[in-house]
Amino acid sequence: AVVSTQSTGNKIPSQISYDRWWLFTWFVMVPVTIASGINAWIVENEHLSHEPPEYIPYDHLTQRSRPYPWKDGKRSLFHHERYNPVPGEGYSWRQSEDDE
Repeated sequence: AVVSTQSTGNKIPSQISYDRWWLFTWFVMVPVTIASGINAWIVENEHLSHEPPEYIPYDHLTQRSRPYPWKDGKRSLFHHERYNPVPGEGYSWRQSEDDE
């Protein structure tokens, strides 16, 4: 039989492992998750504060075998007027500003 030289009190090894993982979860992983979320929020806000790049109508980026089955067929299902250009037209919000 193997005799452990470490004093573990009355706890069995599985309880020690459970306690270590519980401490690791709450005192390491929860703060790391919160810090990662704050970092992502800061970086995304910085990214969104810039204007999108000028639209260049590259043919290889706008190839469609058939139109989408919703709206006018050019906009994807999750199209955002500010961040996604319409193929062949550019950003629709810039066009509305030019019309005014």
